[in-house]
Amino acid sequence: MDDVLVVFPSVFSLNKIKKLIESIKKKIELKFDVNKITTEKSCLVFEVDDVVDAAVLTADIFGIEKVAIAKRIPNEFKKIVTTIVNTGKKTILPGEQFFVRVQADYPETVGFTRSDIEFTSTGDLAAELSDISAHPAKNEYEATKIIFSYIGRESTYVCIHIYTGVGGLPFGSQNKKVACSIHNVLSATSCLMAVKCGYLPQILIVYSSEPELKENIRLFGSIAHRTSINTLKIRVTHIDLSDDLNGNIRLMLQESIAIKILTVLPERNIILPLSASIHPFWFVEAIKRRTLFAGKTPFMPLLFLTDSIYHTVDDMHLKYKKQDINMLINNAVFKKEAYEKYQKKIDALSKDGKKNIKTISLKIGPNYLHDIIDSI
Repeated sequence: MDDVLVVFPSVFSLNKIKKLIESIKKKIELKFDVNKITTEKSCLVFEVDDVVDAAVLTADIFGIEKVAIAKRIPNEFKKIVTTIVNTGKKTILPGEQFFVRVQADYPETVGFTRSDIEFTSTGDLAAELSDISAHPAKNEYEATKIIFSYIGRESTYVCIHIYTGVGGLPFGSQNKKVACSIHNVLSATSCLMAVKCGYLPQILIVYSSEPELKENIRLFGSIAHRTSINTLKIRVTHIDLSDDLNGNIRLMLQESIAIKILTVLPERNIILPLSASIHPFWFVEAIKRRTLFAGKTPFMPLLFLTDSIYHTVDDMHLKYKKQDINMLINNAVFKKEAYEKYQKKIDALSKDGKKNIKTISLKIGPNYLHDIIDSI
């Protein structure tokens, strides 16, 4: 019996397993050795030096539904039941309702069924935990603790701890580049969602002050740490927005200038960080028309999100509070007349922003923030 890392791909990754394995292996091998990889029908099993830390690293990789630290045992009925019971005794707290769930993709290789394991181990575990008032739940939805096991070709994996993955497709699996800017939390979320769909981000960080630069670099870090590459090239540019602009005009200029700079970059596909529930409809239409006129293909990952935009930001682990999103929403009330009034300023600042672009190649690690600032 030994501890292994068990990775369950998202449904979108099932046809891109080789790419997912490559991403996971690259990420883990930044710190640990991968001794062996076993491919089962519904999961990947990694033998690594430090299973716990490797699980934490892997849970942030795109293309994964869940990651588990598991005990690997032979496909023997008695050993499986004993291991499930012992795992339950260590993890189930007094008064909890538990549910034993077993997944078996190769029933023909063993002399028992999934339900045989579930029934026997549930009864044995209930008897063992009767003194702490823990008892079986009617189904897994009512359970406060689920003991999950996977029966593979030759081994069974009894999960000790399960981490929720970020889902999506493996990094870069679409093999298509998209240009995206990071100038606020919505733009960073848009970029991150494009990466989640398997696109390769060509990132432009736009800032007008040093605090803004540091904040946008931190947002960039939320994307960089989920990739499976050691080095990443990014573009950084400064735009001269005065501090005395009111919030809605400033946001209008930020969005307009950042997107206009993207349209003059070589990438054909660009991300527009716009939402119909936040930005005025005329503004979304105007920006889209300008993007198409420039010969670019626009993608708008946030277009039809409403209340779910808060959950999306939480899921992306961008450390923002609800009031920060609300501030952006409140500032997106600019008028069409103001947009037309500021066209010359948008054109001029966009032109300057294009000239100011610096391309930086940096290693993905704890010092990326200082590396970027030092390069500027």
